[in-house]
Order: sequence, then C-alpha cells, then structure tokens
Amino acid sequence: MKHSIILIFNLVICNLLISQNITNTLGASGVFTLNDNATTYLALNQLNGHLSLYRSLVLPNTTSSALGVIYKGSNRFIHNFGLLNTFVGSNSGNFSMTGGGNTAFGVSALTTNSSGTENTALGLNTLYSNTDGGNNTASGSYALFNNQTGWQNTAIGMYSLYYNLASVNTAVGSNSLFYNSTGTQNTAMGFQSLFFNTTGNENTAVGNNSLYSNTTNSGNTAVGYNSLFSNTGWQNTAVGHHSLQLNTTGNYNTALGYNAGSLVTTGYNLTLIGIDANPTSGTAFDQVTLGNSFVSSLRCNVTTITSLSDARDKKNIKDLSLGLDFITKLTPRQFNWDKREWYESNISDGSKMQEAPTAGFIAQELDEAQTNSNAEWLNLVLKDNPEKWEATPGNLLPIMVKAIQELKTENDEIRVESIALKSENEELKQRLLRLEQTQNMLVSELEKLKTKDEMLKQVKLDEEAKLTEE
Repeated sequence: MKHSIILIFNLVICNLLISQNITNTLGASGVFTLNDNATTYLALNQLNGHLSLYRSLVLPNTTSSALGVIYKGSNRFIHNFGLLNTFVGSNSGNFSMTGGGNTAFGVSALTTNSSGTENTALGLNTLYSNTDGGNNTASGSYALFNNQTGWQNTAIGMYSLYYNLASVNTAVGSNSLFYNSTGTQNTAMGFQSLFFNTTGNENTAVGNNSLYSNTTNSGNTAVGYNSLFSNTGWQNTAVGHHSLQLNTTGNYNTALGYNAGSLVTTGYNLTLIGIDANPTSGTAFDQVTLGNSFVSSLRCNVTTITSLSDARDKKNIKDLSLGLDFITKLTPRQFNWDKREWYESNISDGSKMQEAPTAGFIAQELDEAQTNSNAEWLNLVLKDNPEKWEATPGNLLPIMVKAIQELKTENDEIRVESIALKSENEELKQRLLRLEQTQNMLVSELEKLKTKDEMLKQVKLDEEAKLTEE
C-alpha cells in the first residue's frame, strides 16, 4: 500500500511537470483517500461523489475576494471580510465595507453595507440596502430591506420595516411597519401592524392590523386585533379587540375593552371604558362612557363626582332664574325598559321587556320642558344621535336647590303669618276671657240684685200682710 501511494504521488508530480493538469479516474464504487497508517484525512466516493473531510478546514481571514472565501458557483457564500464580521449566504456582505461587528445569514443579506457596524441580518435580502446604519437587527425575508443609514432598528418578520429610512423603530410580525420611511420610535407587534405608517412617530401597535392605516400621525397606542385600524388621528389610546377600529381623524380618544369605541369616526376627547362602550354618536366629543347598554349600576366607594367649580374660572355669575316653577313642569315617570337594540329588527314589541319597573324621566318630555322655558342651555337632553336621545337629569340639581329655597321662603312667610295669627288669636282669647269674666261678674251681680229684689218683694209682702191684719 505504501508503495502504491508513492507511485500515485510520483505519477501526479510527473503529470504536473508535464501538463499542469491532474486527471485521475476512479473505478466503479471506488474511493480516493488521503491517509497515513492510522488516520484517514480525506475521502472521495465515486458512488455518490461525496467528498468527506475528517479533520478541520482551516481558512485565513478574508481580506479580499481571493482569500478565505467559500464560493457557491461564482457567488461568495461564506467569508468574514472586515473586522469581526461573519457572512453566510450567497452574496451576503461584500469585500469593500469598513464597518465591523456585523453578522449576516441569508442571500444578499447586508450586501451593500459600507460603514455600518454591529448589524444582524437573518434572511433573504435582509438589510439589503444598508450602508451606514448600525445596531440594526433584521430577521425575516426582506426585513429592513430599504434601510440605509437608520440606527437601532429591530425588524422581525417578512417585509417588516421594508421601506424604513429612520432610526429606533421596532417591528415584530410580517409586514409590520412596512411603509415606514422617516417615522421614529415606533413599536409594532403583529401582522401588518402600523402597516401604512410613513412619518408618524412614537406610535405603539400590538396586535394584527393594529394602527394599520396610520400614516403621518403620532402618539397613538393600539393594543388588540384591528385596534385603531382606520386611524389617521393623534394621541389616541385603544386597548381591546376592534377598539376604536373606525376612528379616522379623531384625536385624544381613549377606549378600553372589547369593541370599545368601535363606532367612533371623527369624534374627539372621548373616554370609553368597557365592552361595547360607545359615545352618543361617532362624531361626538368631550364625553365619558362607562360600560354598555346592559350596565344596570355604577359602584364606587363614594356617591358623588367632583368637578371644577372655581369662581376664578367663571364669569357672569348671577342668581338662577329657574326654580320651583320649572320643576313643576317636569313629569317623573315609572316605566319598564324594552330597548330596540335587543331586537334583530331594531323594533321593540314588548317580548323582551324587563319585568322590574324603574323610575326616571322621558328625554322628549325633558326637552319640551326646557324648550318651553327657553332653557335649552341646561343640556338636559343629548341629541347627538337622533335615533337614541339621552337624558342628563343630574343637571337639574341646581334647579332643585333653587326650588327648595323658594319653598323655604314661602314656608318662612307662612310661618311669620302663622305667628302673627297666633298672637292675634292669643289676644282674642284674652279678650274673650276678660269678657267671660265680666259676664260672670255681671251674672253674679244680677243674681245678687235678683236676690235683693226678691227680699224686698218679700218684705213688702210682709208689710202689706201686716197692714191687712191691722
């Protein structure tokens, strides 16, 4: 065997000296091996064409396209050109960059990088256009594809942050922040979250299609599937499945709960808490809604709501003109709820009417009372939605206080009159008493006179009788 190896070696050397070509033919199922007496280092199997290496493959650091590079066809496949760089994948990295600390796995990943440092690219064409951007992480085909100079971006998912040119964005999910260009400090987690965002800043979207339509506006937060889906407004917060999904240009809205604010379109400064919590209409503003139409009680450790009432914030302060007369025009009612929304046809027929009655007012009757009194400024009725009027009987409190004050005034007047009448009555009683005493005295005197008269009559009779005897 030893002599055979020497023979083969001599033949190879001779062939090199003669033609500079080496051609050896293996027989069927033959194996070409390089070994010593105890160890095989390399083997070529004719049956399957596999080349087996039984020791390490040592390559020099890549300093050019001709050194330390593994090619696949004509394309570079594995190399570590530059300082602390690692590139695996057809045409990943290049041989001209100055940036270091980069890692790329995937076809054409970081292929145009120049001075960008500490980037990580995993997937087909990830960070493809990056030149000077650094500290970026892209995982998923075409993630951060268009990024050039943006820093500290994280894109995980196919096409995430595809058009990005800015810095400090985070996208997790296929197509998340897809169209983002110069918007910064955005966070998108979920399929197509913040999909159309271009220049909007400081937005947070968590959930598939959350903040899907947002383009240039900032300061929005959406958590939940389709939350703030149609949004083009500012500083909205939606937490919950489909929350604020139809909001377009509405600003400063807060919705918390499944479908909360799902009817809002252009309304603003709305606070909506609870499942299906919605304002009076999609265009309403400056409202707070707690719960849906099924809520039957509000519970809290206190029974009142504190609101601004500082005199320094008020003008044209004067006594309220409405009072008892207005209150007497109101008609408190007892009724049973039978809401139209409980029926598929939106027409109530009494079949779903609540058994227990309740007390309250009728919005149309309140509106008539305030209209007839030229007091629509009381806002006893909300008519934003013409199909569903709402009442605010709490606004009656100042009028009720005024009515009570008026009743007290009337009562005080009656009390004064009563005291005067009582005094007159006492005086009349005293006079009557004195009259009775006088009458009694006169009766006594009359009795005395009567007795005296009778005595005189008797004396006279006695005298007449005596005279008759004589």
